[in-house]
Parts: sequence; structure tokens; C-alpha cells
Amino acid sequence: MPHNYNRQLQHRAGRGENTRIDAMYQVVPGNLPAAREKQSKEAKPLICSVLLGVLLIIAAGVAWCYYSASLKKVNCFKIDDLELYEDGFIIKKTDGPDLFEMGFKSAPINLESCFKDETGVWINCTNADEEVDFFIETLKPKDSITCFNIKWRTEVLDSAVEHCMYWADGYWYGGAETSSQHWPIKLSGVVDPKPYVTGDVHSLREGFGGIMERYWISNKSVAIRVNDSVPLHIGWNSSNREAFCLHARYKDSPFKLPTGQQPFVHLSYQVCAGSDMKSIHRYMAKKHFKKPEVTPSESMFMYPLWSTWALYKTKVNQDKVLHYAEKIKKYQFNCSHIEIDDRYSSSYGEFDFDPVKFPNALEMLQKLSKDGFQVTLWVHPFVNYNSPSFVKGIESSYFVMDTSGRLPGLVEWWNGIAAVLDFTNPETKDWFQKKIGALEIKVWDCFF
Repeated sequence: MPHNYNRQLQHRAGRGENTRIDAMYQVVPGNLPAAREKQSKEAKPLICSVLLGVLLIIAAGVAWCYYSASLKKVNCFKIDDLELYEDGFIIKKTDGPDLFEMGFKSAPINLESCFKDETGVWINCTNADEEVDFFIETLKPKDSITCFNIKWRTEVLDSAVEHCMYWADGYWYGGAETSSQHWPIKLSGVVDPKPYVTGDVHSLREGFGGIMERYWISNKSVAIRVNDSVPLHIGWNSSNREAFCLHARYKDSPFKLPTGQQPFVHLSYQVCAGSDMKSIHRYMAKKHFKKPEVTPSESMFMYPLWSTWALYKTKVNQDKVLHYAEKIKKYQFNCSHIEIDDRYSSSYGEFDFDPVKFPNALEMLQKLSKDGFQVTLWVHPFVNYNSPSFVKGIESSYFVMDTSGRLPGLVEWWNGIAAVLDFTNPETKDWFQKKIGALEIKVWDCFF
């Protein structure tokens, strides 16, 4: 069979059919490159479309990254260890925990209006809607201490500014004397902002006492001091978080607007953070509080101070004072200071001995001094309305006036209703010193 097939092929070739057979076998290999070229041309638009799509996706991703970064810049300004947000600021250690957080309760800040100076020392922001001018300045008084001066000023008439410190994760100390004194400070209940002024906690249990500073310090080595020019009110826990709020306003307040000044309110304070609580307190105390110019007598610290109040309260007289001194000597206690306390005078506001209770005060004082006692006398700034000096004080304008400026501001203290001597008035100071000077002639060592 194979031999016959070959002979047939040879016979056809002899008849001129060889050309057609060759052509038949060359059709496939001869046309293959042309087909591939056609397919390649058709694929080019598809490949270009895919590449363009990939480039668009990459461009969109890059644009999103830049957009996100721009949003982040608008949402926060950073100056040293302070991060400023629309609703407050946070002070934190580098790569560490938050040290201090303050919230802007009265109004937010428009961060798009904020700008830094070229040195990066301060930030200034404005808010056209709220008419707010906000300023932060950073200071570096020591390598281990960083301070921030904060000032918020509003140009809205009779408005208020309120910033709240969040204390949930720290212990705070300082502030004012209160009827229930907690150490550290304990914020209980909800208290609306009330004037941060001295008062009598014996009569007004919810108020503040006679010892007060605009200064607080925490166990996280952060301290804050509010400027004296601020019409300061204090409240706490008025939000869902444990918060201690600094509130500034003139309206419905005992604070009097400075003469010639528009009723625009400002809240300004300094926040300082240090390496430890001791160093930050030393810095703040040195900067904001003056030390006594005269050192008290060493015996005041070394030996007992004997007070007539402990035994006699207001029922003190000359015989009781001398008997008290004899008992101290009898039991061989140290004859150090003896204080003649409350109600030695005829009334509150008369700074001299009641001649009925102390018929010979000079002789008593000389006897005490001879026995080795240093004599102390209790004095106060109150002049009760039933004291003879009350009329003199009104006629001579010796007293602190009420908000109207026409009448003395009467207060209720634990010994009655009284006016308060205004020691910012030089005439009041001179009158008081003359009264005290008359007592010093009678051999006094000091006054309480």
C-alpha cells in the first residue's frame, strides 16, 4: 500500500501537479506571522486602557493620602508638648501619656484661622462668628520645665468664657479653703460657676474661706495659675466628665469692670509642666508668690503658743489671763508666747482693752513680760455696725464698698454683721496703724 501511494504522487508530479501540492503545504506557515501581527494591533488599546486605569487608581490613592494629611493638619496644631484642637488642648510627654487636658466649653476654636509665628513660639487664632481672639505662647524657663501662657478674649458684650480641666486620672491640690477640706481636692456633686472670692465658711458653708489662691498643682507635675485680672468663677462636674471649670464673666458678678474698659471678658492663665511635682511647685511659687520679708521669731516654731481661747473663749478678762500664766509656770511648761484672744475689747472694731474686763492692762502686760512670756494680741479687719468706730469709718471712707460704690459692703462673720477695713486706702492704713501703735506702747510683741 505505501509503495502504490508513492508511485501515484510521483505520477502526479510528472503531470505538473507538483506546484499545487507545494502551495497547499505552504499555506499555513506562510500566513501565520500576519495573523499574529493583527492580534497584537488589536490588543494594544486594551493594554493602554488597563495601564491608564492602574495609573488613575494610584493617582487617586496619592490624592487621598494628601487629603487625609491636610485634614489632620487642620484638626490639630502642635506647639512643643501642646496639641491644640477645636474643642480644647492636651499637654503630653513626648511619646508618653497625657499630662493635662483642657476643654473649651463656652465656644470652639476655628483651627483654619490659626497660624504660628516663624519661630514656632506662639499660636494665634480668631473666630469671626464668636468674635474670639485666642493666643498661646510657649516658654522654656528651665530645661526641665515648659510653660504655656493661654489667653482667650471675646468681644461679645456681657458674655462669658469657660474652660474646663478634666481631672479624672489625677490628684490635684491648692485653690481655696472650704468648709469640708479634702486633700487632694474632691469634686462632689454638680456646682454651677460661683464667684471665686473670699468669704466666711462658718456662715456660708457652700462658699470659699479666707485663704485662697488662683493656683492648683497635680501629681502629674502640672500646675496652673489664673491671672489676677480675670473675673474668675469656679464650678465643677457640669458635664458628663469629672471637670473643674474656670469661668470668667462680669455680668451678674461681684467683679467690677475696670474704669473705661468695655465689658469684654478675657480668661488668661499659665500652665506649666515639669519633670517632678517638687520642681514645678518651687518654680511656680517663686514666680507668682512673694516670700515674707521678715522672718518670724524662732520661738514661734520651737515652743507652744498658749491661747486664752482654749480655756475661756470670749469670756476672757485680766484675772483669767494672769491665772492662766500662773498655771503654765506651776506645771513647768515653757513660758513662750501667750495670746490674748477674742473679746478683749469692748466691741469688734475697737482695738483697745475693755476697761471693765481689763482695769489695769499695762500692769498685766508688765507682769507677763517679767515672767518670761511674749504677749500676742488677736486682731481682725472687721468693724461691727454697733461699734463706735463704724460711724467714723463711714465718714472717712475706711471700708470696702459694695458694688454700687456708695455704701459699705456689709458681711456676716461669726461675730456679727460688720464692714471690712479697706487696706488699699492709705488713710485706712494710717488709721489702723495708729490704733495698733497705741497698743504696742503697752509692751506687745506681735499681733495675730
